[in-house]
Amino acid sequence: MKNLIYFFILFILLPIFSGCEKKKDELTPLNLPSKYGETMNRAMKKARAMDSIIYLKNKIKTFQLQEGRLPYSLEELVEKGYIKKEEMPKPPEGMKFEYNSKTGEVTVK
Repeated sequence: MKNLIYFFILFILLPIFSGCEKKKDELTPLNLPSKYGETMNRAMKKARAMDSIIYLKNKIKTFQLQEGRLPYSLEELVEKGYIKKEEMPKPPEGMKFEYNSKTGEVTVK
């Protein structure tokens, strides 16, 4: 019985009180599937965003070649007919497109 109490103290209670518990972000066999899902979700969002950015960059380049300047905004691409309103890409949920009219760069944040 005495040995059982020592075992309980050494292997069960001691790690809890000594700060040896697992960190929240640490990868374990129990949280592996959810961590994998989160990682894949972020990767898919970025991939969709990159598809949209490439499309927008092509339209900006076409605008620049035909108009002799960069568009003032992404909305100007729609106004001038370079992109149909219904074809204007939407950023992934929780993100937004940022356009720099001085450089013509499009990013997603």
